Amino acid sequence: MQNNQEPPNTSTRIQFYFLTFIHTVLDSYANLFPHLQPRLTSTLASAGSRNSFAGILIALYSIFSLLGQVVFGWLSDRKQSVHYITLGVAFTAVGLSLVGVIPSVYLVFLLLALGGLGVAAFHPQATTYAGALAAEMRGMGISIFLTGGNVGRAIGPLLLLFIPYKYGYGHFVWEMIPGVFFALLVPFVLKFEHELDLTASARVLSHKEKTQRESFWVVAAPHFAPLIALFIIGSLRTVTGMGLENFLSIYLADKYSDQTRSLILALYIFAGSMGIMGSGWVLSKVHTLVLLLFSLMFAPPLLYIALHTEGIVFLIFLFLGNLVLSSSITLNIILAQMMLRGHENIATSFMMGASWGVGGLLNLIVGALGDKYGLPVVLDALVAVPLLVTPFVLFLLDQPDLSNPKSYVKTK
Repeated sequence: MQNNQEPPNTSTRIQFYFLTFIHTVLDSYANLFPHLQPRLTSTLASAGSRNSFAGILIALYSIFSLLGQVVFGWLSDRKQSVHYITLGVAFTAVGLSLVGVIPSVYLVFLLLALGGLGVAAFHPQATTYAGALAAEMRGMGISIFLTGGNVGRAIGPLLLLFIPYKYGYGHFVWEMIPGVFFALLVPFVLKFEHELDLTASARVLSHKEKTQRESFWVVAAPHFAPLIALFIIGSLRTVTGMGLENFLSIYLADKYSDQTRSLILALYIFAGSMGIMGSGWVLSKVHTLVLLLFSLMFAPPLLYIALHTEGIVFLIFLFLGNLVLSSSITLNIILAQMMLRGHENIATSFMMGASWGVGGLLNLIVGALGDKYGLPVVLDALVAVPLLVTPFVLFLLDQPDLSNPKSYVKTK
């Protein structure tokens, strides 16, 4: 496809902002799961197995929503279709809305799988198309698109849960209506114009360059050790981030009302979003490995203090802890893309879908340990996990410093 070098026209701008809004809608539903954890575990599991059951739910949802993105990324590279987005939003809205009212373990498993497939189907194609709609402002466009999702993750569940919290969970079934409605609008608004460049890379390749692109294994072989190090760092950082997001909800259920607990989770998720957004600016000012080490070493004490305080101090340290922890997520993705030039889609799926999916699966262990030793003890250990992966930074010493373009311009 040809690269569109003209400024986006009115139709393209409308499509772009609609797609960003749809991302907000989808992630609002996708992130209902942590808020629903206390209800699911209390109604579907015994008191002695609540945390183990929560770990199973997290792992199942991660397999479909995160690891599934690798599959849909591969599929969408071969067959581009607006219906990945349409069905993605519809499946997520239906699956996560019904999870809150279905009293059957196996139906909950099925609905989480359905909702997870929706999340996985949406993100690869929608992210690529958002960049294409932004044309030469691809970087800014994807940033705006991702911000829309972050807003949905933090604020969306609060809006969707207002009626169920106030009038009872039986009303949850009606929450799917807005999501399905906007899903039905997708094929009418998004045109998937063929003149747009749908390559995910910011580099525009000619047809000749595309046919001569080196195979994935040839490109990856010289970077095997640092790629594995990045994957391990990303996976274990996700164990902490995702584990707190889900198990903190259960931990707080006995201390706060549903509404207050959801507000605390929203604050925690919003902090992570701010960490990701702010990292773009920080990466241009701070040495890459310094930022990575800062994130891995300083987030654990901040989160530990949060777990052992109450009131405003608890909220401040919880916010700061996830802000710092999330500030290195972007650099993982960028470094992987730079190592796998010409295969940036795979690099992104590797560092987001696969890495985060493995992090979600490892929460099976967190849940089992929570039942054996008690959730407070396990949460203390959970926040220390990023410290364990700091030695892997040694494998990244030869990687370019993103704050100094001169250090990597030669690799382009």
